Amino acid sequence: MNKLIGPGGQSPKRRARTGKTARLPSRAALDVLLSETISFVLAAGLPRQSVASELRREARRLGASGRLVRRRATKAVKRGHENLGEIAGIVHDWHRQAAYTNRRDGEPRALRAPELRALVSKRLPRDRIAAAMRWMELNAIVRRRRDGRFELSMGRQIVLKGRRLAMERAAALVPQYLRVSLRNADTANPPTRDVDRDARVFFLPEKWVGLWRVIARERAEAMLEGIDNWLEDHTRPDDSGPVREVALHCYAFTGEPRPATSEKVNERRTQKEA
Repeated sequence: MNKLIGPGGQSPKRRARTGKTARLPSRAALDVLLSETISFVLAAGLPRQSVASELRREARRLGASGRLVRRRATKAVKRGHENLGEIAGIVHDWHRQAAYTNRRDGEPRALRAPELRALVSKRLPRDRIAAAMRWMELNAIVRRRRDGRFELSMGRQIVLKGRRLAMERAAALVPQYLRVSLRNADTANPPTRDVDRDARVFFLPEKWVGLWRVIARERAEAMLEGIDNWLEDHTRPDDSGPVREVALHCYAFTGEPRPATSEKVNERRTQKEA
């Protein structure tokens, strides 16, 4: 008697086993995503009881098929993300526009307060200029010299300190990466996918880690500067047609120390699409 064969040429019993096995990686990924997210917000300073309470609340929403992401929270994160982008644009203009750079070397020059207000006004409406200048000074993006002029405290890349700011940045960028992963997984044509690539080895000797950080920072800055210039040259906030937010985000990862392997073959993945 013939066995009962289902779609794909597999018996129901074998399909059940295969389906169970196929679900295991997704369950493992779910466990990692949840646990790492919880660990992150705890390390950022949120009280354990508050996190637990919020998880229970979201679980109830999920069980009731309710909305998981609150519109007010989403709007607040988006506004903070856009504010930082606007400040980054001001710093970008300070580096590129002839009115704010030295003729001798092309570097940003120190600006008098009226000049800085004029620079900020190119990006922001009048009622937000004073607050933006205070924010830049409070977050050490600019510093005031003894002669009263303002100068940049860092390069074109804005680096903000503090775990609260790290949490807010993650809240803006992590959802973007998750959407990129899903979109690429559902996009059959590789040229139309968003960039999601890495260069990675698993056994870099500890003595080279410091140099790795220097090389990653220098090459990323050079690449991003060129891309940032192209984007700024082509952005059109007042365009008559639809517009989109686009970005290229780079980060370098350095894992915890681990024992070397005696195997001759070093696992490697270089510039491979996820």
